[in-house]
Amino acid sequence: MGIRLYATLGPIVGGRTVQVPDDCTTIGDVLTTLSDDYPDLGPHLLDEDGAVRPYVAVMVNGRDIRHLDGLQTAIGADSGIDIFPPVAGGAD
Repeated sequence: MGIRLYATLGPIVGGRTVQVPDDCTTIGDVLTTLSDDYPDLGPHLLDEDGAVRPYVAVMVNGRDIRHLDGLQTAIGADSGIDIFPPVAGGAD
């Protein structure tokens, strides 16, 4: 299953999309797999307790997992998963 990573996260994994095994059934499985496969990515996604960092948006089919079941949000092979790092900027 393909996971889309945006902005500063893409260069860490060498592209905008990465694949994880279809046997990942929750977002927690996906984030653990990504952290294992790309050790430099893990600290950008999860804190020391294994929770999603508050400034990272993890979306499943366009919905933030914070409004679903968090790390226990169920996914399937056809789920659209997007991960956004913090974005800042703007005019003074």
